[in-house]
Amino acid sequence: MARLNGLHLAGFAAGVLAFSPAAQAQLDPRVAGPLQAMYQQAAIACQQGAPAGCQQMQALQQAAGQLTQAQGACQMGNQQACMVFQNGAQQVVMAWQQMQMGMAGAAPAQGYSPQQQQFDHQQRMMQQQQQFQQHQQMMQQRQQQMDQSHQRFMQQLRQ
Repeated sequence: MARLNGLHLAGFAAGVLAFSPAAQAQLDPRVAGPLQAMYQQAAIACQQGAPAGCQQMQALQQAAGQLTQAQGACQMGNQQACMVFQNGAQQVVMAWQQMQMGMAGAAPAQGYSPQQQQFDHQQRMMQQQQQFQQHQQMMQQRQQQMDQSHQRFMQQLRQ
């Protein structure tokens, strides 16, 4: 089954039931489609008694809620939410593509396949990019705070 364990979406609280008609209507169809397909596969596994399938269903519901919230905040102009949505959407699509490869018989039988290496590399690169962007934002905020503090200090000196 495709891995979504690494999907970390900056702590948005998941309050939306995944795959409800309202959630599907709100979520970008390029993301909702793969989420729905993975959810259906996880539901089948869960119904067949696989605990991992049930856990995957919960993770996918949470991801759908987080992505819906991030997309909504992005549409309201929140740039950080836009980054969160883009990163999460990329992770969903990559996980779905990996699941598709597995269903098509392209999954490796033994060892560390080139597809797995590429997937793992992409996951690491996205994580590093996200960490870098978060660090950049934090430093930008610190710089703004220091600039404001300096302006206040200069204002006090002038008085």
